[in-house]
Amino acid sequence: MKSLIQFPAEFDYNLLLHALRDYKKPRDKIRGLLRDKDIVRIKKGLYVLGNEYNKPYNKFVLANLIYGPSYITAQTAMAFWNMIPERVELTISMTMKRKKQFETPVGDFSYLYCPKKAFNIGVQLEDTGDQKSFLIASPEKAVCDMTAMQTHISTKREMKEFLELMRLDGSVSKNFDLSLLEEIKNGYRRQSIKLLLNCLKEDYV
Repeated sequence: MKSLIQFPAEFDYNLLLHALRDYKKPRDKIRGLLRDKDIVRIKKGLYVLGNEYNKPYNKFVLANLIYGPSYITAQTAMAFWNMIPERVELTISMTMKRKKQFETPVGDFSYLYCPKKAFNIGVQLEDTGDQKSFLIASPEKAVCDMTAMQTHISTKREMKEFLELMRLDGSVSKNFDLSLLEEIKNGYRRQSIKLLLNCLKEDYV
């Protein structure tokens, strides 16, 4: 279908319906496009172009669209910032809504709860270079979000063990913005993040 060539790689139902406005039965046409793999349904109302259009989708742009407001965080963001050596398959995000998991044809997306007061601190808009962008945690926020999930950590020794398990690149943590970390800690008000800050001040900064 020629008009799809102008589409971005990720698009919603309204844009699709607008492109098919001259069809008598646009829903039948959409079913046909899905059947022929011209488009792939990610979730209700959200699609990506099929492979033949040679417009690769961006998983992080999709993650922001699947369930929002949300931003990329934890191991996913840490891998993006080259803070950890591992490649991360699951796309992890934070949301102010209840936590949710989505299994899609392009991968799995996990959304975890972040308190409203901490949500916007340390989140930035990253440009993809093709007139699109996505929200992602800064290196500081990604580590704090991951630490906030570790409810079992209650001592400095446990925190140091956790940091070792994370295999955090020391050259990254040495450049952490301490004032931003303090701000995130005040937003979260979690014991684990207080311990994280104490350890970072002591060992890395």
